[in-house]
Amino acid sequence: MSARTFIALELSDSLKEGILALTEELRGRGVRASWARRPTLHLTLKFLGDVEETELPEVVAAVARASSRVSSFGFETRSLGAFPSARRPRVLWLGVEPVDELFALQKSVESELAELGFPREKRRFHPHVTLARIRDPRAESVQELLDELVAPKERVEVLEVRVMRSTLRPGGAIHELVEAIPLDSGSRE
Repeated sequence: MSARTFIALELSDSLKEGILALTEELRGRGVRASWARRPTLHLTLKFLGDVEETELPEVVAAVARASSRVSSFGFETRSLGAFPSARRPRVLWLGVEPVDELFALQKSVESELAELGFPREKRRFHPHVTLARIRDPRAESVQELLDELVAPKERVEVLEVRVMRSTLRPGGAIHELVEAIPLDSGSRE
């Protein structure tokens, strides 16, 4: 049996509350979208797609190797944006400060998982928290709205990396923790 699997960083409860307040404001201003729910808020380092349950221990080991190369660090949330653009939004996001440790961690995870045969991401890593997915391809620009709103700003302390599985349900995805791996775990053993 396989499970949709991804590698992520957890957010603080207070940041999640700030994000939910922001999404309520966006919803109240008429933005029609599929909104992220509290249990699904995270920062994705790598999406793997369907992974066989028997392969998960190898994925966990690869992420542990990657995590052993990076010490704990922090980053700050900072801005709002949309992919591919605010003029033609498909995804609304909360961006984060581009700190070297975050990029080093993502690169290390990417390299270790490539060794297991997972394809490398072709796009440049753009660290963000997904707020909503806009399904309507005719969606109007949200640039003016994003310019008016204040992004929740908080420092996030990154102490671990999480291997997660996602089960799609009619009411939205259910995320389950497979394994939490402390950063720099290799140097503490």
